[in-house]
Amino acid sequence: MDTLSDDSLLEIFDFYRLDLIMPHEPYWDWHTLVHVCRRWRQLIFASPRRLEPQLVCKSRTPVRRIL
Repeated sequence: MDTLSDDSLLEIFDFYRLDLIMPHEPYWDWHTLVHVCRRWRQLIFASPRRLEPQLVCKSRTPVRRIL
């Protein structure tokens, strides 16, 4: 993995982030990636493109229920 550029890794992480919106394996989350190595953790936390999935909904009702 040391041969991949930071930009390439961030692109891969973007695909992973998109997969979090509709996960195939619910027990996997982005926290797994930040524990792989120091470089990945630094890249993820330094990037404006965080891996946290975006909550997309038409109504605020579900959000209010959560809060």
